[in-house]
Amino acid sequence: MRITLVIIGLLTVFMAPNFFRASWDGAAVAEVSEQAAEPRLVAAMFRSSWCSACRVIEPRIEDVREEYEDAAIGWVKFDFTLGRRDSLREMAEAEGLSSIYSEAAGSTGFMLLIDRDTNQVFEMITMDYGRDQIREALDRWLLVVERLEAEGV
Repeated sequence: MRITLVIIGLLTVFMAPNFFRASWDGAAVAEVSEQAAEPRLVAAMFRSSWCSACRVIEPRIEDVREEYEDAAIGWVKFDFTLGRRDSLREMAEAEGLSSIYSEAAGSTGFMLLIDRDTNQVFEMITMDYGRDQIREALDRWLLVVERLEAEGV
């Protein structure tokens, strides 16, 4: 009986954050997918509710993300919590990120900044990044993408 309660308690602790994260839910990802003109810079989060690194990085990304709502960034979340790899693969294909997804599928605890046109990974944001470093990375790669588009590349 005690073991069962401990297991239920542990499952609750690991699964609860997944159900209370409003802005990284499936609806937010679906909104990105439905946009007609998709931004060239993509911020793709690879996460799971059992990932301890995700618990560190996600609040930081959430705080910074609010400041970039009007920026030309496509926000995508690959959530491996419930093992929906087939639906995630379909989402990756719809976003034009299937090769990136194939390389990183199953790994969690980071966000990739990607050039959607070339599938080049600009930077991997990990739990070692603070809020200011995340802002700097987003600003840096937004500027690079802006220059690439201005040059017609």
